[in-house]
Amino acid sequence: MLISDLAYEIESDIIDIRRTIHKNPELAIQEFKTAKLVAKKLKELGIEVTEKVGKTGVIGLLRGEAEGKTVALRADMDALPIQEKNNHEFKSVNKNIMHACGHDVHTAALLGAADILSKIRHLIRGNVKFIFQPSEESPLGGAHEMIEEGVMENPKVDAIFGLHVDPNLLAGDIGLRSGEFYATAGGFEIEVIGKSGHGALPHKATDAIIVASELVLSLQTIASSKINPLEPFVITIGTINGGNKANIVADKVTLTGTIRFFNKDIHDSVKGIIENVVKGITLAHGASYNFKFRIGDSPLINDENMINIAKKSAIEIVGDEKVKSVPKTLLGEDFVFYSQIVPSAFMSLGVGFLNKKKFSLHNANFDLDERALPIGAALLANTAINFLNRY
Repeated sequence: MLISDLAYEIESDIIDIRRTIHKNPELAIQEFKTAKLVAKKLKELGIEVTEKVGKTGVIGLLRGEAEGKTVALRADMDALPIQEKNNHEFKSVNKNIMHACGHDVHTAALLGAADILSKIRHLIRGNVKFIFQPSEESPLGGAHEMIEEGVMENPKVDAIFGLHVDPNLLAGDIGLRSGEFYATAGGFEIEVIGKSGHGALPHKATDAIIVASELVLSLQTIASSKINPLEPFVITIGTINGGNKANIVADKVTLTGTIRFFNKDIHDSVKGIIENVVKGITLAHGASYNFKFRIGDSPLINDENMINIAKKSAIEIVGDEKVKSVPKTLLGEDFVFYSQIVPSAFMSLGVGFLNKKKFSLHNANFDLDERALPIGAALLANTAINFLNRY
């Protein structure tokens, strides 16, 4: 029986799992219920399970009937601090927490792949390791901690594959790209320190809100005046917090933001560029600052041989005409930490509706076409089988 047939046999189960996870989203390092559900399902399939890896991560190991390589398949489990605006019966029941980036789909699809592969383990030459990772959305990323705790060892992983939902591709389409795919991602925190005072006497205080406001605008000029305009670069301020009362001049404001790019020259210089802007503006106002900065090591680069395996697998699932070449993106992914260890491929799973408004990732109205779920499960399972058969 074809892997796609096995996937459609369990389509309703995969969708039910996704809806359960979507209804009960959990933030980074709080994925306790999700991890418990994942472990329970894997055990029911007769798969070896290791729990609490990287605090809340789960690893499943399926040993084939014959000796061979070990291939890993990875999904992330954490949700985002967003209040959902959809009205599904399975909408989030947790206030200000939502699966707005498709991690519920990634987890359900990987459980579906585990189900499929457990049914054909007699055909597996080698091992399949299922990595259910927490905390992809956190600043450092959960991949790093899972790697430190040995997820790529015992048995040693020889290659790894993963996928991410893409609302710009229709459900049924699969997007692939060799080479650079996802950008280097970095983050920063700026604490502006002023001097409090009465709102009626601003000349006797140093207003941290005014300083922070100038910083928000001035940091945007980095992309237009400090970075080669031919190089993709984004700097975004995601949060601004400060002040206690309307008639008190704020003495502290904290800004957090993200940067995304591909070029190594930017990697080497961007921290200094940002801090120079911060230093100049705070100095001009008589304020001071604290600056924290974190940056990723490199862009996510898909190995050409692994992409070829992914392409073969995708064509076998959806047909050649539905396998699309996709451009690189300024999205960031901590899957990059796995790809720095072994050859890898990260794939795009189309989840867009044909005749319904599309909302971007990280949007409170983000929604997806669930017909993509069995395709995602089949793609992961088929890619694992094709890798093991080739190597």
